[in-house]
Amino acid sequence: EAAPYLVLATKAGLVKKTVLKDYDSPRSGGVIAINLRETEEGGEDELIGAELVSAEDDLLLVSRKAQSIRFTATDEALRPMGRATSGVKGMSFREGDELLSMNVVRAGTFVFTATDGGYAKRTDVDECRVQGRGGLGIKAAKIVEDRGSLVGALVVEESDEILAITLSGGVIRTRVNEVRETG
Repeated sequence: EAAPYLVLATKAGLVKKTVLKDYDSPRSGGVIAINLRETEEGGEDELIGAELVSAEDDLLLVSRKAQSIRFTATDEALRPMGRATSGVKGMSFREGDELLSMNVVRAGTFVFTATDGGYAKRTDVDECRVQGRGGLGIKAAKIVEDRGSLVGALVVEESDEILAITLSGGVIRTRVNEVRETG
């Protein structure tokens, strides 16, 4: 079995790894995959990502304020949990920040980031060094006011295409290899 685990991530930065077989007992009302906690601000946390992983895979978490952290999904770093649990801290945040995305890192890929001002860049995924889970991470992109805030962060291959939808409903289609590679 190539990917025996399901990893879930929440806006509050929690991550949870569960053995995929734990979801093999379907019920008509569904099964609980994660218990969402109340956030520190008093709101409800929400799921922002789900990925199938093996214990050797690296995960990349990126926050709205462009911080990123990469860690390996080994059982020592991220132990498997039952379905009805909340998870553990995957990433810490500075005030006003939250988790934007979670991706599985693959060899030869890029981190593609985009802002609401229409700016995008791609960075070789190897520039994101492996760290321990739970820290603030490193800067994934320089956010300046005239370019807008981060709205997307994906791990992509050079041959991929990106579709972005504008506020007015327009669709922008771009090849990843046409976007400037920067550090």
